[in-house]
Amino acid sequence: MKKEYSLKGRRAYNEVFTRGKKFRGRTVIVFHLKSKFEEKSNNSAIKNIRIGISLSRKLGKAHDRNRIKRRIRAICYELLDNMNTGISIIIKPGPGSREMSFEEFRGDLVKVFKNSGILNESD
Repeated sequence: MKKEYSLKGRRAYNEVFTRGKKFRGRTVIVFHLKSKFEEKSNNSAIKNIRIGISLSRKLGKAHDRNRIKRRIRAICYELLDNMNTGISIIIKPGPGSREMSFEEFRGDLVKVFKNSGILNESD
């Protein structure tokens, strides 16, 4: 996933955690916040979407956490064209996400995205 889509900074994370809406899946919690301001970008192909991933050490060792992050990035990159613009998202996987297969994890994340209104209804 490109750097333009990553959520950066403690202040941005705290704002999404405190002011954003929370949606739960089987093993994933998604926080999302619609931004008030549309950023002007030189490249019109880049949407105003910011995605952050928050993991705790309870999910396992570093290689387990990195594997989960790679899966989340791959799923989000795949779904990026179908996402609404002007939102900040934080994805927080739970303890069961380490044992799930990629397809199960993808299905859970897509279901949460649809329930929260992150994905367009055309999908």
